[in-house]
Amino acid sequence: MIRFLILWSVALLGIGPGNAPATENTTTDPRGTQAANTRTNESAVTALEPQQMQAQWGIDATEYKRFKTLMQGPRGAFSVANISPLEVLGIHARTPQERREYADRLVRLMYEDTERVLAFEFEVQAAWKRLGQPMFDPARLPGAATASLTRAAAAGKRLALFVSTDPSCLDCLARTKSLAGRHDIAGLDLYVTNTNDVKAIRAFARKAGIDPKAVLSKRITLNKGMGLFALYEGNKQALPLVFVRDGKQLLPLAGAGGAQP
Repeated sequence: MIRFLILWSVALLGIGPGNAPATENTTTDPRGTQAANTRTNESAVTALEPQQMQAQWGIDATEYKRFKTLMQGPRGAFSVANISPLEVLGIHARTPQERREYADRLVRLMYEDTERVLAFEFEVQAAWKRLGQPMFDPARLPGAATASLTRAAAAGKRLALFVSTDPSCLDCLARTKSLAGRHDIAGLDLYVTNTNDVKAIRAFARKAGIDPKAVLSKRITLNKGMGLFALYEGNKQALPLVFVRDGKQLLPLAGAGGAQP
């Protein structure tokens, strides 16, 4: 997370190899340089029509006008060319409440885009499987192992459970209830493989009787598992699947599809 924040800050400030100070002994007019940078940034961020940009970024005409004005000043010279309107408005927020509002709006857009990327990645992996040539060999993935663990060996360790919220997976709910109620394991990581809808995942957890306190304490985690499942297994008919976390490895429990632990 710290590394991400540092890189994000660097991107906002435009620091990078392309922005390093020149080493040649030349003299330039700072006013001309700043004006050129401003024009470059302005042309990049205003390539879309105003109405298009307002619709895509969820801003109104007043916000768009303020964004344009800010980009004609130091912000346009300091930031990278493709900085978003929400970032500019958030950086120059006039109140803490306004800053929080722009941050929320930006994160919502980023979340929605992540959902689209993951959904497409899932379809790409499915396409590889339809062609009969998986893009990745699960045995070569980090954490993959051929060894199996028994119930006794799983005691005291953290389990990973892959399930589907689809009613056709008759054992998924029962297996979730069973593992969530075990007290001889370190914890449970639940991976839902058929949806990225947070509300649907939470509804499934409630239906399985998972204690919200266990989720808050991280003893049980609720996760979107589409991408991981497509890379690691991909066969929905095999659900539910149970693995044991052993260091960085995921070891399947003994038995097809993970024996009832």
